[in-house]
Amino acid sequence: MKALAVIALALILIAIIVPAFWAKKNGGHGKADLQIASASSFAPFLQSLIPQIKNTCQIRARISTGASGTLATQILNGAPFDLFFSADAKRPQALIKAGKGAGVHTYALGQLVYWQPSPLRADARPLALADPALAPYGVAAMQSMKKLRQHYVIPMKQVMGRNAAQAFQFVQSGAAAAGLVPLSLVRAAEIDKDKYVLIAAGWYAPIHQDVVVLHPSKATECVLALLATPAVQAKMQDAGFKIP
Repeated sequence: MKALAVIALALILIAIIVPAFWAKKNGGHGKADLQIASASSFAPFLQSLIPQIKNTCQIRARISTGASGTLATQILNGAPFDLFFSADAKRPQALIKAGKGAGVHTYALGQLVYWQPSPLRADARPLALADPALAPYGVAAMQSMKKLRQHYVIPMKQVMGRNAAQAFQFVQSGAAAAGLVPLSLVRAAEIDKDKYVLIAAGWYAPIHQDVVVLHPSKATECVLALLATPAVQAKMQDAGFKIP
């Protein structure tokens, strides 16, 4: 439980301080060689690769996380990211059209779960999900709601997080009775498998998670090549993603 709380708190704190490192690209003490923006669903896995990125690519990478929509807006406003791992395809394509990217491809397919830590009580606690206006997993949650209610007894009220990580934290803290969250987050937190159920893929539109190269370099090429290796792809599947 302590480890779970640390993971959840770290995700939320990182999401809150996304803009903190914004500075001129050649300035600042302790500047990373590569600035990466990541949707919160992919951030724990990406963070676990930091040592491997350092050893393989000989670079220091810094990851900032949040909702895909929030990060895309920051990039449009000049945030100096080199790579953006979105949880959808729409935002990366919009960045390409706006002249903010040099290339885009799908790196993973996301999966959604219904997580209920304990039997529902008559305490009116809500169902947590990410804000669909900002987070693709929130869109998937809304799309699956009708079918979900036909098969399960779930809370009627809803509470929305700014991103998938905050929705996860609502459930972890007890503020919400249950949640529709990424499989990747419950696996990162090592939630018992009997506490969540995988939502049928046909209940929501496929979650195509795309990465856009914002500033091409040998560093970005190396990171993307590393993610494409069989060993890392196998780890990505274990982390809760499907490989496109």
